[in-house]
Amino acid sequence: FTLGITLTILLFSLISPIDALSPPPSSDFCKNLTGVPELNGTQIPSGFCSSQIMGQIPSDDHIPSTLILAPSNEAGISVNQTFNVTVKITNLETGHFSDPKTEYYLEPQTLNEDGVVLGHSHIVIQLLTSETDVPNSKTFVFFEGLNDAFTDGVFTQEVSGGLPAGRYRICTLSSTFTHQPVIMPVAKRGAQDDCIRITVS
Repeated sequence: FTLGITLTILLFSLISPIDALSPPPSSDFCKNLTGVPELNGTQIPSGFCSSQIMGQIPSDDHIPSTLILAPSNEAGISVNQTFNVTVKITNLETGHFSDPKTEYYLEPQTLNEDGVVLGHSHIVIQLLTSETDVPNSKTFVFFEGLNDAFTDGVFTQEVSGGLPAGRYRICTLSSTFTHQPVIMPVAKRGAQDDCIRITVS
């Protein structure tokens, strides 16, 4: 009997926070909005209300910063030629990625023991129709979550099969474990993410 209790306690102690993710209690703010769905762990394209707290905010010594190392800005790439996008990030402990289909925004931003945000990044590539027309955020030719831990802050993602001819913008998107944009302690700061432009011909 005692052994059974011990094993039960041990089992529960091994359950990670990931196994227990669930929507937070509804806030008064969300309750007062009529006809607006609330955060439930799924992505709701029409919009929703979140009662999730922001969580842990890093100090200004631990603000994430990103640089796209390759391709170089304004690089020329051949049509339909496979190429790599190499990204370097500081102050983001990568490799922390929840299921975006069922655990979207379900955990507040968290930090590691050094005060660095736990999360991951993404690469998104969009076609630019001109130098002045803003691209539609719902339209992209390539999107990939960089879910694995980076090596010395560097990760390389292959764009298999390349791209059709055109002018493109390549950007990174830094996120928390459950996909919120990283939340920072001060307004005046450098950007967390990076973008470059390339021409495919």
